[in-house]
Amino acid sequence: MKKVSQSTDRGPRGLGRRGFLATTGAALAAGLLPGKAFAQEPAGKPARPPRPDPMSIQSNVRVAMCQPKKPWSMPGPFPGVVAEVRHPAGLQGVQPVPGAAHRMLAAGLCALTGDRDPRDAWRRFVAPGERVGIKFNPVGHKVSGVTWEVIQAVVDGLESAGIPRRDMLVWHRFNDEHAQTYVAEKAHPGVEAYLLNWFIVKDGRNTPGGFERWDESVFYEADVTLPDDQNYLEEMFHGGTKSYFPRILTLDGANGGVDKVINIPSFKHHGAPFITMALKNLAFGVTTNCPRGHFFIERYISEVCAFPPVRDKVVLNIMDGLRGQYDRGPVPAPQFVWPLGRLYVASDPVALDSVGFETLLAKQIEAGRLPAEKADAVRQRHYGLTVAENLGLGVHKSRPIEIRPVELG
Repeated sequence: MKKVSQSTDRGPRGLGRRGFLATTGAALAAGLLPGKAFAQEPAGKPARPPRPDPMSIQSNVRVAMCQPKKPWSMPGPFPGVVAEVRHPAGLQGVQPVPGAAHRMLAAGLCALTGDRDPRDAWRRFVAPGERVGIKFNPVGHKVSGVTWEVIQAVVDGLESAGIPRRDMLVWHRFNDEHAQTYVAEKAHPGVEAYLLNWFIVKDGRNTPGGFERWDESVFYEADVTLPDDQNYLEEMFHGGTKSYFPRILTLDGANGGVDKVINIPSFKHHGAPFITMALKNLAFGVTTNCPRGHFFIERYISEVCAFPPVRDKVVLNIMDGLRGQYDRGPVPAPQFVWPLGRLYVASDPVALDSVGFETLLAKQIEAGRLPAEKADAVRQRHYGLTVAENLGLGVHKSRPIEIRPVELG
């Protein structure tokens, strides 16, 4: 990929990140937000530009498609297969019972791979000598984010496969959410807790830090931009048409990056793509300048994940469904959180998200949040998984997905 210069159009900021997501979701639902090439609006009451067809947007995804895959690239060794472990007794209310996540993960890995010993199952995805990154979703950490117990089960599982803690890296984008959810030096001494960016208070305002952690030579580009006064998330660094990938993904373990990634999404609703699960946990967690992605989200999520730093390094997806949030996501909404009591394991993130989509859709119908006759309209409106399948990232509708159920007492 060609070398580019980093954009410098870092304009004034306003809302916080969670506030942005909440207001964006409402505006998208009302059809108020345009999709590309925002113009600076004059003072007074500006006319809203029409929102273009997201499929008309031009991007450089062909660059990704021309890169040869590796043997373990998405969808991995088990395309179209999802292990679904159910353990209702593993919860007290909506909080995990100690040890439940370990049992569920071991059972799920064995169901996915066919191995009797979970250590053998782990060794299908990672090997001693590799540096392994763990990407989790902490949003709504106390209510509906990934639970600490599932992260602990993953760390312990990697250790059982011969990966020492010094070769593990747990990361997330934002310092506020990460710090509230997981502090590696307290939870697992020796595991590195890594942030892609953080805040520096300068001249009375938050200024983003961590520019050096992004690789300007590897980027996703699409002709969708936000003007400075709308691209107000401090963590995103810049505007323009490019989104950069982090060095921990563009470099290998011997050079400061990671060799493999374990993806830990949560089971949660999102107002724009309907779900925020495996693919979204990656796309919005590994790119700069991603607020614009909400305006063509069905493509942004899939196309970002099609690039080698994501496609070729994420080898296993473990979705924390111990509790689920079936409406008003991605921000935490306790009134819509329920004890789902499940853990999903897949090498194929598209198949995993497809199973999660249907489960969440069924819960909305059951809870009276969605009329059953509108289910097909929801599937048609949220077509991102079809885009992902067309990009070769996994199985959605081209053939039936095989669900391998496991029931634990």
